[in-house]
Amino acid sequence: MAIDAIGFLLVLVSIPLAFGILRLVSKDDSLEFVSFMGERSTLYAILGLVLLLVIPYGVFVVLPIVVALSFASPAGRLDWTEFRNRRLMAGFLVLLMLGGFGFMPTDTPRAPEDWGEPFATENPYAPAWPSSQQYTWVFVEPLDPTNFEVVQSLVLRTPHQHNPFLQVESSIWISSLLGMQESRMRQAIDLADERIPLLRIDSEAFRLDQKGEAQSHTFRPSSGNVELNVWVYECYATSGADPEGTYVGEVVIVGQSNWGGTIELLVVVRPFSHDGLASDPYAESIVNQWLVV
Repeated sequence: MAIDAIGFLLVLVSIPLAFGILRLVSKDDSLEFVSFMGERSTLYAILGLVLLLVIPYGVFVVLPIVVALSFASPAGRLDWTEFRNRRLMAGFLVLLMLGGFGFMPTDTPRAPEDWGEPFATENPYAPAWPSSQQYTWVFVEPLDPTNFEVVQSLVLRTPHQHNPFLQVESSIWISSLLGMQESRMRQAIDLADERIPLLRIDSEAFRLDQKGEAQSHTFRPSSGNVELNVWVYECYATSGADPEGTYVGEVVIVGQSNWGGTIELLVVVRPFSHDGLASDPYAESIVNQWLVV
């Protein structure tokens, strides 16, 4: 939590920092903090940053609202003409601090003792930004090696949002929008490819198709009922002759939000032949163990 608090304080200090830089460069001792971006604009900008602590989807909601309000009146549009460079500098520093916050380290992922030592404790395909940590296990049924699950537990920083309200939803939306989901999935696809006979899956040539909207589901771990949204994706290998791709399995994703700018995610990858696709479509047997840690 200390790192999370420091990261948010750095975001808050971006407006005072912009004022300090401007005053130092201009050497204007009469410049006042409360009006250096226009009448009341400094206050509104700081209020917008504070709202990152409570507004779902964070900067993707707050930033458009702040910009729209600054253009809403004729006086506001005149202020943009007069204070444009100052506002752009302050906005740049805010985005710079948010981006820097995304590089700060995270806690270690959840790792139930019953799962044993992870197969891997890093993901070579994960983007450097935002920062994350990931543990990966491969669970194989002894009597049927093709009946396996690749399980990933990870902690992901969310620089766009510092509160837990719809935080998992916003992060999965952003990951899908930017294609980051597929990058993080490549390690799991490689592990699945090693274990599916007569079918090759190129981790650079696959597609995830979401099965409907996220579904709210009540999981029942030993610690008590927990209601979470569940995302289920069909995975298709696209390197074959079929232009639509070949169905190779499914991916289940659940997550829990945190204050301060991180989320915890669990990803379960199962091949098309796995028994649980029909009997346990939300991978409850795995999710329940993960929730009690």
